[in-house]
Amino acid sequence: MAEEDAQYSKKIYEALLQNPISILQQVSIEVNSLDPLSSPMVRNLAFAAAGRNIVIDKSPTIASGMLKLEIDGAIERPMIVSPMRGHGLPVGKGDGDRHQAAEVFDARAGEEQLWVTELQTGCTTLMLDWGSSRYSLVHLKPSEDAQFNRASQAIMWVGNKTTYAYKNTWLKQEMTTVVNNTTTAKRTPQRYIMVQSMFESSRKHTTQVIGIRQKTEFDFYRQRRVDRQNVVEKLTWSTWRSYLPYFSY
Repeated sequence: MAEEDAQYSKKIYEALLQNPISILQQVSIEVNSLDPLSSPMVRNLAFAAAGRNIVIDKSPTIASGMLKLEIDGAIERPMIVSPMRGHGLPVGKGDGDRHQAAEVFDARAGEEQLWVTELQTGCTTLMLDWGSSRYSLVHLKPSEDAQFNRASQAIMWVGNKTTYAYKNTWLKQEMTTVVNNTTTAKRTPQRYIMVQSMFESSRKHTTQVIGIRQKTEFDFYRQRRVDRQNVVEKLTWSTWRSYLPYFSY
């Protein structure tokens, strides 16, 4: 039984690489708990598939257990990992801080096929293309209401929609800080993709972003769970400019 489960997980993993939109339309994917920001960017993660569900987790036991499989039903593969930067992290640009520089992955090296980050439930993700097959992915969780100053809390007091819009704007500003901490004289982004899930989450829709390698490039996809259906799209890059009113999905 465990061997059959592992073979099915392997089959779905290979199909995801070959036909990502088709598979993501059929199968719901959830990237579960990942190690914190200071951990290595490339890690071996567990990939488990059963029926119409995929779970990716740092633990084969958890990945299998979430789908009620035996532990050997999950396969392990090296993946590029960008963990969520939570609201409890120190606000700063030091190692492990919320605004530390984004890690840059050189897709010309290595054989990692998937780029993963945790499920979005109100968070914002930003994918950056630095040129020459170098990419970054940053994932920020919104701050709690109590973490904002009194003036900001007064603005958010108006209502939920105002709160969501204000937090989205704040997350965009934080993303700019992260990019500025990453940018050097020899390295500035060429393109970006931003996904904000605040309003999707308010509608009880989950959002999962995943990157899939195409030779020395990465394509990124968004899967939303809407009324028990998977809405899937390949995300389109926008040109980076010195002044950004970010376009966001």
